[in-house]
Amino acid sequence: MSLAAEQYPPTYKSPSSDKGGQTFAPGPLFDLSEANRTLANASPQDILTKALAAANKPIISTSFSAYSAVLLHMVQTIRPGTPVIWCDTGFNTAATYRFVDQLVKRLDINLKVYHPDVSATHLRVRYDGIPEAGTPEHDLFSKTVKLEPFARAFRELQPDLWINGIRSEETEFRKSQDIFTWDEARSTTKVAPCFHSKSIDLVNYLIEHDLPSEVEYHDPTKPEDHLECGLHY
Repeated sequence: MSLAAEQYPPTYKSPSSDKGGQTFAPGPLFDLSEANRTLANASPQDILTKALAAANKPIISTSFSAYSAVLLHMVQTIRPGTPVIWCDTGFNTAATYRFVDQLVKRLDINLKVYHPDVSATHLRVRYDGIPEAGTPEHDLFSKTVKLEPFARAFRELQPDLWINGIRSEETEFRKSQDIFTWDEARSTTKVAPCFHSKSIDLVNYLIEHDLPSEVEYHDPTKPEDHLECGLHY
C-alpha cells in the first residue's frame, strides 16, 4: 500500500449496493479538510502523487492556455495516460490550435476533445459575435460552448478525481477555494495541485523543463481575467 493510501484511505471507489440493492452515493476520496491542512505547503508534485494514489478514474481538464503545459507535464510524469479533457469552444486562436498539436505530440497526451453541439459559425451569427459578459445571452453562450460539453465529458468518463489548474491568485472567487474540494454537482473530488503557486513558479517550471507556453490564448466565456465561466462553482 502506498503512503498516500495509508494516510488518506479512500472512502469511495465506485458506486456500490448493499444486499438490499440500495445504491450509495459517492463521497470524497479521503478527508479533504485533513488533506488541505497537511498538504498546505506541499509541492504540486507531492499533492498530485497523493491524490492519484487514491483515485481509480482520474481526469485532468485543460484549456491549453499560457501555463497549461505545467500541470499536463506533471500528470504525465506521475501517471501517464491520464485522460485529458479539453472543451474546444471553436473560438480558439490559430496559435492555440498549434499549441494543442505540439503538446499532444510532445507529451503523448491522452486527449479527449469535447465540442459544442452548435458550431462557432452558427453561434457568431446567432449572437452577432460573442455576447457581452454579464448578459443572459452570454450565460447561455457559455453554457453552450463550455458547460454542456464539460458535463457530457463527466457523464461519459465518470471520474472520481478531477485535476484542475485553478490558483488562488487568479480571481476573488478562487481565493475562497482550496487544494482539495468536493464537487457536489459532479460527485467528484477536485484537486488543484498548483493552488498556492504563483505565476513566477509556473514560469520557472516551464523554463526548467523546456516546455512551451501559449500567450495568444483567448477564452470567449471569460473576456476578462477576473471572471469565471462557471466550471468551478
